[in-house]
Amino acid sequence: MLTAFIKFGDGKISRETDEATLIRAMRDQKAVFWLDMSKPTDEELYLLDEVFGFHPLAIEDSIQYSQRPKIEPYRHTGEVCNESYFYMVIHGPDLETFRDQLRTKEIDMFVSSRYLLTIHEEEHRSIRDVRMRAETDPNLVLDSGIDMLLHSLLDLLVDNYTPILDWLQEEIDDLEEQAATKPTEALLPRIAQKKRELLNFRRIIGPQREVIAQLTRGEVPFIRESTRIYLRDVLDHLVRAVEMIELYRDLIVGARDIYMSSVSNNLNKVMKALTIITVTALPATVITSFYGQNFETPWFQATLRSNVGFYVSMGILVGSIISLLVMFRRWKWL
Repeated sequence: MLTAFIKFGDGKISRETDEATLIRAMRDQKAVFWLDMSKPTDEELYLLDEVFGFHPLAIEDSIQYSQRPKIEPYRHTGEVCNESYFYMVIHGPDLETFRDQLRTKEIDMFVSSRYLLTIHEEEHRSIRDVRMRAETDPNLVLDSGIDMLLHSLLDLLVDNYTPILDWLQEEIDDLEEQAATKPTEALLPRIAQKKRELLNFRRIIGPQREVIAQLTRGEVPFIRESTRIYLRDVLDHLVRAVEMIELYRDLIVGARDIYMSSVSNNLNKVMKALTIITVTALPATVITSFYGQNFETPWFQATLRSNVGFYVSMGILVGSIISLLVMFRRWKWL
């Protein structure tokens, strides 16, 4: 589906997306416009070459999904327009998609001083919000310049990382609590899975930081200095998001260490309990073994079989156990 917001040089606004209108907008050197392609068909993707004359490699990258975040300069090859443009790949976060499928949504952009073209297979909240604003009044998004329109999209996109980071913080806090209190066998695979999620998130958001940084350094000619100030704020938010991901990676490693320590402590408690049982049972084993001796010593056998011998043996047995328990108590084993 195509959505267009075109402001021609004479001030007229058009929402038409037919080929003739787009060619007229490209030829009008004073026209500015935003064309959004949501789930484009083959016929709509054909416009990238036929109308805009984008480079074949850039068109191929825009069709393929899971491209790495990047920004590359090109120049038009068609007869309609002969000026430079940039091809950008940005990944937009979405809490529901990331939580359910552990991935972000890709946005491909062709941007120059006069137009912005966005291509995406899935709906993006940032694009939807700016599009709703433009539907109210296209002048609100076009009069401030294409670079400010680009900033609006990137700013909303980066802001959407906050719910994901908050959700990751809650998940890691829950893992740490369970690792300390209930270190079950199923917890370790969850920790490993969360670590993979953070690595994948870092792999996507890391290069994206460099893409935004290029926009702030003056490497893109049509980005005005006044707009770079706003883009530097976007970059700052993105850098903080990367730093939070690095912190979460350390926390998840710490949760794994807590899990291993808790398992080890539980094992030590079991071994301590078994040791106490074994040691307290030792006096009974030693004392009662005298009754099983098979050599004949009349006075010794008579003493053991007498009431006095029995009560003395039981007293020694009980006293030994109580003494051991008191000693364990003082050592804080109990």
